[in-house]
Amino acid sequence: MGCAVRGSAAVITEERAPWDGVGQWTSRRVARLRRTEEGWQVDGADRNGRWYPCDHLSAVPSLDEALTVLDDPRHAFWG
Repeated sequence: MGCAVRGSAAVITEERAPWDGVGQWTSRRVARLRRTEEGWQVDGADRNGRWYPCDHLSAVPSLDEALTVLDDPRHAFWG
């Protein structure tokens, strides 16, 4: 797992080693945590890495709670 912070947003990524141990690691966007007036909003990434709003999730007041949201029972983030 990786994280990149830019401004008021944090992008969570999944990092994977090559299955055969040869070559470069791959990285896939999983979620974006954005600070808004309402709190921390979570966006998902589609298979092309484009962001979409997770309308079924409300903004939460803390970054810790936003990270907890990633363990979504719908498996929206980890497949």
